[in-house]
Amino acid sequence: MRIQLHGHLTVACDGRAIDTRLPGRRARLLVAHLVAHRAVTVDRATLIEELWWPATPGDGAPRVFDAVLSKTRAALAPAEIRGRARLRLVLPPGTLVDADRAAAALHDAEAAAGRGDWRRAWAQALSAMFVLQREYLPEFDTEWVLRHRAEARLAHARATACYAEACLELGGGELASAERSARRLVADDPLAERGYLLLMRALDARGDRSAALAVHARLREILRDELGVAPGPAADALHRALLGAPQVSRRRPC
Repeated sequence: MRIQLHGHLTVACDGRAIDTRLPGRRARLLVAHLVAHRAVTVDRATLIEELWWPATPGDGAPRVFDAVLSKTRAALAPAEIRGRARLRLVLPPGTLVDADRAAAALHDAEAAAGRGDWRRAWAQALSAMFVLQREYLPEFDTEWVLRHRAEARLAHARATACYAEACLELGGGELASAERSARRLVADDPLAERGYLLLMRALDARGDRSAALAVHARLREILRDELGVAPGPAADALHRALLGAPQVSRRRPC
């Protein structure tokens, strides 16, 4: 079984889509919640409130929920929704959930970067980015979905930074990818220094030191205008190195 949470919810078993059997939006949200929280049991009343949000569940909501639950149980086989007052999803062995795969790949990428295994860091960071670039469950906007979506954006930034770092360390044809990734980080979060530092290093590695210095000037201006602060020690150290050292693009932790 394969389940996708990044992008619209999809559930497939043996290559066949089974999410199309789910009886409507409430059933899809029920499955999404149970997949995302399958390590714990979930109170039935909590699920009813979520499935009816933003409306308030009426007196007939428990009966409707029971019908949705029954049809969802049948549609999800061989996965099982166990329990009555408290529910828990049990997936068959070997099930792949894209959010889990992305989290594992990101952890592996950062661990590989920490020990200097840049080819593995490159591959695993790219694998995480491939999943995390898709918005988390865009069809829903409940509180827990918004929380997971924000966490996924932070994870995507971490994966992008690790990928850019690996590209810098591998050098050669990967330097263009390092620059693209660093520019993406700057565009997505103009107040975070990490993207600027990676971009400065990438431009310097590609032989355009003046452009790298211009990036530092832009960082200094943005932080001054938006936050009233100066760049941190890492940015200043890199700036000084660019002004005087022949090569500064190697060996910076992501």
